[in-house]
Amino acid sequence: MLALITMGWGMVPIVRVIFGLDDKLAGSYIWSLSFIIGGVMFGLTAMLLMVRKQPKIRTYLNESLGETNKENASAAARLHATGLLIFTGIPLLNFLVCYFLWVKTRHQSEYLDYQGREAICFQISIYLYLLMCLFMAYIIIGAFVVPLILLFHLLATLTAIVVTLNGRQFRYPANISIISRTPE
Repeated sequence: MLALITMGWGMVPIVRVIFGLDDKLAGSYIWSLSFIIGGVMFGLTAMLLMVRKQPKIRTYLNESLGETNKENASAAARLHATGLLIFTGIPLLNFLVCYFLWVKTRHQSEYLDYQGREAICFQISIYLYLLMCLFMAYIIIGAFVVPLILLFHLLATLTAIVVTLNGRQFRYPANISIISRTPE
């Protein structure tokens, strides 16, 4: 909640200029960007705390890692498809929906647990990359890199959906292991 409030506070002057309510940016570009960065940092902290507090799984309800059925394959594809929610513009929606689905389905099989961990690590990694771009926006480079990161996110997510629909394991490229991919 604190992340959304902070990011909203930083976006207010920008939105007011876009909709023509103000002639120029109230405050400064750096002020708005600082609040947006702060909001993303609050959001990342909340994500890490939510993921790390999950209890360890002792046994799975269904099969082993190598065997997948159609239900598990479609559930894994849904987990990966939540990454596309980043394009709705609602902050952290892609992570929150992915986290909810993972918590709901992770006990069914080791395959779903692994794919959920992979998807969550990728969502957090993308937010970290975008945060780095916001820091680099002070020197203009970040503004050019953001569309490339979003294109990479789109292509990697679509590839993950297709691969998991076929019942195979998928690992995202450039994924940071925030949580271990295998249960302890």
